Formats: sequence, C-alpha cells, structure tokens
Amino acid sequence: MAQLGLAPRRAALALIDGVVLEKHLLAELLPGPLAKLPADERARAQRLAVGTLRNMDRADRMLGPFLQRKPDERVLNILRLGVHEICADGAAAHGVVNACVTLTRDIKDLERLSGMVNAVLRRVSDAPPDVWQKLPEPRLPKWLRKVLLGDFGKHVVGAMEAAHARGAPLDITAKGDPAAVAQALGGQLLPTGSIRLAEMGQVSALAGYDTGDWWVQDAAAAIPARVLAPAKGARVLDLCAAPGGKTMQLAAMGAQVTALDISEKRAARLRENLARVHLPAKVVVEDVFDHVGEYDAILLDAPCTATGTIRRHP
Repeated sequence: MAQLGLAPRRAALALIDGVVLEKHLLAELLPGPLAKLPADERARAQRLAVGTLRNMDRADRMLGPFLQRKPDERVLNILRLGVHEICADGAAAHGVVNACVTLTRDIKDLERLSGMVNAVLRRVSDAPPDVWQKLPEPRLPKWLRKVLLGDFGKHVVGAMEAAHARGAPLDITAKGDPAAVAQALGGQLLPTGSIRLAEMGQVSALAGYDTGDWWVQDAAAAIPARVLAPAKGARVLDLCAAPGGKTMQLAAMGAQVTALDISEKRAARLRENLARVHLPAKVVVEDVFDHVGEYDAILLDAPCTATGTIRRHP
C-alpha cells in the first residue's frame, strides 16, 4: 500500500528541485509533477512547494546546528520540506519523518543518507517551538536588497520582507456580480471590485469554480482593464495576455478581444482558462512586432522586474 501522503510530497519535492537545482520559475514547472494527482493532492503539493521555498532560509538556519556538513542539495531539499511541514505547518513529526526518509531512499545514489535524514528531522521535531518562531524572516537576495535599501531605507525593506514571509492573499475576479460572488464565498469585496479570500484552501473546490463564475487574479493586476473600461463590442488587443486574467475581464465587459502572447505554452493555459469561464476571445501566438490588426484599444500591462510578485512567487 502506498504510504499515506507520499504522492503530494513527492510532487512538491520535484517542484522544489526544479526551482532550486534547475533554476526554473515555479510557474514554468506547473502543472508538471502535479498533473496526475487528484485536485486535493495537487493543491497540497503546490502549497508545500511554495511554503518550503518561502521558508527556505529559515529552514536552513533550523537545520544548521544538526548538520555536520551540508549534504547533497537533493537531500537538503528533502530536509527543507520536512522542516517546513514540522515547524511552519505543524504537521505530525512521525509521518513527516517517515515520508522524508522514503523520499531519500528514492534517490538511487543517496539512499545511504536516509538514516541521517531520519536523525536530523527527529532532532528538529524535538526542538522547542520558539526556536523556529524566533528565527529571522527570510531576507531578499543581497543584490536586490542593496538596491531597495538605497531607494527606500531599512524600515520599508523590512516591511517588504515581512510581507513576503506572510505570503499573499487569494484575490479573485467575478465574471458577473462581484458582491454576489463575495457573499457566496465569504470574501471581502475590495473597493476596486476584486474579491479577497482570507483562507486559500483548494481553489478548484470553491463554489463557482467549475461553473466559471470567477477566476484567480491579483487585485493589482485587475486594475488596468477596469481603467480601460472598453465599450461593449469594442475591438481590444490584449498584449502579453497569458494567463488571461485581463483577457477574461475585457471579454466579460463585452469587448471583442484578441489575446496575443509569444509563448504557445502560456497561450494554451489562456485557452483553458477561457474555456472554464465560458468567455470568447481570439488567441494569437505571435511576436507583438509581427502582429497586424486594427483595434479600438490596446492593453499592455508590460512584463517588468516582477519584484512585486515575490510575495506570491518566492
């Protein structure tokens, strides 16, 4: 019988390795290892991966006293995952330790380190809870922190890092009446029209997901389309459109939308999102400099440094 909870942990570890070892963005790896998992395990695996990446600096500090030398990075990622579950999630140590030992034995040339993983995580679980709580919040990388300190000062940068450590709330945009969706989900209706949910949970299990009543979209990302406010029937070109939040907003307003993106992979996700919410748009995979067309309006929320997304994408 498969070990309980091992599949989402294995998928989470694959995501963590993809980010830490292969230097991919988490968004590039999804759905990847999660694709064959049931919805609840898929959500759990993603939460574990994001939480471990967010707490990686603290996990390393927690592990430091119990490691004589730094192990192979693949095993270190297993230890980080275990520390996150035990210390940040409050998961039962026995199950976490057993799962991490099994994950270590899965690595063909590193099975011998499973005993070390067992011993280290047991020592972590025996540490008083305040040891974890007193660890400093993860800092931004030095190359970025130095620039921000020069621009904003220590107090503001500290507040940024505290926000990153807390993570981001779940914001959604309603296809129809936002007040009705907010009431149905117990969310907070923001002044901009977005809905903020206090509890993340499993997104696909929330009321209205399957029927396409709303989509996940950061409140800040939802502002440009609302500012544009196209007339019904207006021809609008949405540039750099994937994953499609603004495209769906514009289509819900009644615009005739052409959604353009240079990435076929990202465009495929855009099409899936449009299909779920039952909104029409023409999806074009092309370089913007090669595109020809006549439009009443063009919306370009241009790719940028993305420092504002660190809270959501550690």
